[in-house]
Amino acid sequence: MRTLATAQLFTMLGITLGKGTLLFGMVYDYLPFMIYPIYNTLSKMDKSYVEAAVDLGATPWTAFWKVTVPLSMSGVMSGVLMVFMPTVSTFAISEFLTNNKIKLFGTIIQENINSSMWNYGAALALVMLVIIGITSLFNHDKEALEAEGGLI
Repeated sequence: MRTLATAQLFTMLGITLGKGTLLFGMVYDYLPFMIYPIYNTLSKMDKSYVEAAVDLGATPWTAFWKVTVPLSMSGVMSGVLMVFMPTVSTFAISEFLTNNKIKLFGTIIQENINSSMWNYGAALALVMLVIIGITSLFNHDKEALEAEGGLI
């Protein structure tokens, strides 16, 4: 419903529906899924690492890039995975915010299933499932290394 209201708002403002509105809609819908894991990681981070870097002569900007960013990468990777999975399978956002002009992977699957091309739709869904599974395995390996104390 939120996407439909956004599309109506763009139409009332005279903004043509296309790539820009699709990008806005996807960022609008999936930004919280990226922010929450990063916030959670940063809130649990030990602040003494940044203080130690500054005490050893690092500027605040250098301390951010050399200490905070590497320590928050597990949250970034978790956010990427949380955003990637629903983004790959979405079809409603592109349907409403582009008037079905731009086809995403989820849109193609939905159209094939609705037009009774079950085999092609199921094959595409299986490909999507394999891609999501592979990305999940890559993220899991990095988290296991961090848990064991290894470096990434």
